[in-house]
Amino acid sequence: MEFRMRLKQLRERRGLTQNGLAKTSGVAQAVIHRLEAGTREMEHLSVGVAMRLARTLGVSVDHLIGMYEEGEHEPTSAALVGA
Repeated sequence: MEFRMRLKQLRERRGLTQNGLAKTSGVAQAVIHRLEAGTREMEHLSVGVAMRLARTLGVSVDHLIGMYEEGEHEPTSAALVGA
């Protein structure tokens, strides 16, 4: 799943509007809008913004950025070293 769709899906699951997510996370609503619209790519997402969004949405940063899909287990450090 694309990052923009994942972000929107997670936001909607929490019953948040873009403005509501902005207020609770401290991330500007315009940034959230651009991320969901795909006009700002995930590659340009700062670690701090990713952490605030993930914390507010109740997921890990790894899940937010798509390192694993829902239902999969998070990769372990041993799995990442062997990759």
